[in-house]
Amino acid sequence: MKRTMSIVFGMLVLNSAIALADSVVPVDVSFQNWNIKGNFDYTLHYINSSQVLSKISMPQNQNMSILTTKVKTNDESYINIRYGSTAFENKGAGSDSDWQNPGSSTITDYGTMNFNGKQKMYSIDFGTKVLEDERNNTSIFIGWGENTTDNALTNVIYHLESGINVGNVPQSDNGSYLNGTFSGLRLGAETRYKINEKLTLNGGLTTSFLTAKANGHWGNHSPAWDWTDSGDTFGYNMNIGLKYVFTRNTLAEIGYYYSYAKMTNGSETLNYNNGISDKFSGIGLEYKQRGYYFGLNAKL
Repeated sequence: MKRTMSIVFGMLVLNSAIALADSVVPVDVSFQNWNIKGNFDYTLHYINSSQVLSKISMPQNQNMSILTTKVKTNDESYINIRYGSTAFENKGAGSDSDWQNPGSSTITDYGTMNFNGKQKMYSIDFGTKVLEDERNNTSIFIGWGENTTDNALTNVIYHLESGINVGNVPQSDNGSYLNGTFSGLRLGAETRYKINEKLTLNGGLTTSFLTAKANGHWGNHSPAWDWTDSGDTFGYNMNIGLKYVFTRNTLAEIGYYYSYAKMTNGSETLNYNNGISDKFSGIGLEYKQRGYYFGLNAKL
């Protein structure tokens, strides 16, 4: 499936490049601000069990700036390139929980901490129109996208260790982190419905075939360890919004978006600083973004 999609993707890239070389094309540029509310969560399960052994919950609450360039290769087709990034800032307070007793739902270790870092995304899509009339304009697209998240642990405080309530035990900021990447092919559709001469309703839906990866360093345990996780999953995102025309070449937009991906059966290699390594299965990685956005569009 992925091989077939890669071939189709390559053909669309080639056809679009040829069309661009033969014509002068219009360009739409938009700048958006996304108010992100979300999470990036890691889970480790007991072998052949649905019971969770360890879970790290990391909030992803930030503002992301998005720059999008849409180039029409001809009357029917286009290339859409998007890049977004947050500042390196606090994302909110999260937690680290462990259930060290098999068959028990009692948490044995628990700590709270702040997560600091960036989120970034980029995508390139090649689309073509499939429906157009006086009010409707619908297209489909295929492309590639990637979302990354960096999460450094700060202000770590453990409250429960090996089932014993230890109160509030602070730990030094020692370089612990857990980063993630979700990348892969995208298939989607977007539509515009013209309400009147000034106002347009926009919507989109994308399904992604993703490779999920995570890498982390945990210095809050002895011995400290490093690990890598990987696996495949599906993801999707959707958006709905309104665009208002100020002038022929200037528009404003506001809307809501939702993005979600969850890997439930990944693998992990854990390397301890004493030279010992372990391998695990049943690793889960969940990445969710949602929130409102607003922006400005200019037609060049």
